[in-house]
Amino acid sequence: MQKAGSLLSLSSRTVRLACAPLAALSLLGACALADEGEEVAGDPSPIEPKTVCGADDTVFVNDYRGTLGPTEAFVQTHKKYIGALEEEGTTTSRKYCTGSLIASNLFLTANHCQVSTSFLGKWVSFNYERAAGSTTLLTQSHYRVEAVVEAGLGADFAILRLAGSPGATWGIATVATVDPPVGAAITIMGHAKGGPKKIEAGTVLGFGTKTVQYNNVDTLGGQSGAPILDGAGQVVGVHTNGGCTTSGTGYNYGQRISTIRTGSAVL
Repeated sequence: MQKAGSLLSLSSRTVRLACAPLAALSLLGACALADEGEEVAGDPSPIEPKTVCGADDTVFVNDYRGTLGPTEAFVQTHKKYIGALEEEGTTTSRKYCTGSLIASNLFLTANHCQVSTSFLGKWVSFNYERAAGSTTLLTQSHYRVEAVVEAGLGADFAILRLAGSPGATWGIATVATVDPPVGAAITIMGHAKGGPKKIEAGTVLGFGTKTVQYNNVDTLGGQSGAPILDGAGQVVGVHTNGGCTTSGTGYNYGQRISTIRTGSAVL
């Protein structure tokens, strides 16, 4: 559950960065992490087979009919506060990472999505989805990034402050206080390859020092920063890395919520 009073709408805050500005970093634009297989931010278009665990089971959220475990109602409820980072606040702007609203104007994503102080002026799009049974896109809403509140503090996560109060329209995620147990059901919804929002679901395989691992949840570039939701719809991690193969070996993983909470003064 959310800590009472800890996730207030921020109008001003000292930016807390653990990384150098983007220009001084590698292509990933992030602090070095011990885990391997990190997705390359900013270019979600190439298909990364290593992140698909066997066959690709992802489904567009409005075409989902409960086949992966979570109910349709679960998906329709929790998809709303999940958005896509984009270069410009337009319908056709390039999308390249995912994140979720954790307060009325705070957006949780992955630090390696090229987050730095030069990130200001980028945008987040909500409702970037296909209509059910169609390739027609729904009407998007765009919110400008006004500040980088936290980034790269002991884990691959960042918290951005958006203009306005998008949470009043799209809802706010509940952030868990503890990690889920091994075997727990999890759901990831995000913008695979920078495209309209999709869902995939599976279970927790295990944990690394900072990471939560899953080998039955398919992900592709563009889904970095997506919230990892437990069965109650709480955010128990942030997806960051691919490691699965089409032969079914390896695993994908994200940052544990316990690690993110340790590094964050906001959560």
